Amino acid sequence: MEMDAQKFIDDVTAESFETYSAEVSLADLKKDTAKAFQPLMEFMEEQVNSGRLASALLQVKSEDISFYLQNNIVNLPYRYIKNISKMMSDETGCPLNVYMFVESPDVNRSKMRIDELSSQDNFAVNADLSAKLGAWANDQLAAIEENQKIEQEAAEKTDKKKPAAKKKTTKKTAKKE
Repeated sequence: MEMDAQKFIDDVTAESFETYSAEVSLADLKKDTAKAFQPLMEFMEEQVNSGRLASALLQVKSEDISFYLQNNIVNLPYRYIKNISKMMSDETGCPLNVYMFVESPDVNRSKMRIDELSSQDNFAVNADLSAKLGAWANDQLAAIEENQKIEQEAAEKTDKKKPAAKKKTTKKTAKKE
């Protein structure tokens, strides 16, 4: 499916897109990634088949980690519509793709990772796409854990290098009379 950039920009600016959100624990996500993403995949398939723009969110409970699926003309989240507008407003016949996003302070330096899951024309809930999404999400979780570990080790080294705090002592002087 294709869409003119200006129509896409107008629809996103007017918030004329469908949304879905769900929560999952980190343990459940790691245990069965495909199962955790299944409702998002089904929602996106329904919206894609109806020719609608959509954004599906999977929030990890008690963690600063969010996964999104969005169909878009460019690999940027909808909230960057002003940037998309500057880059693409004159484009016509832009192909729509379904993108996977992860946001976390620990995923990478930009705090976001974006990859294409599928072209919109080829998007359908199936074992191949579910496996691709699951493997990608597991890779992102591994990167987050590794970066957290590196950050924690660096913090511990920094703490060891700091000199011990000196006790403050005050001298009492006797008043002369």
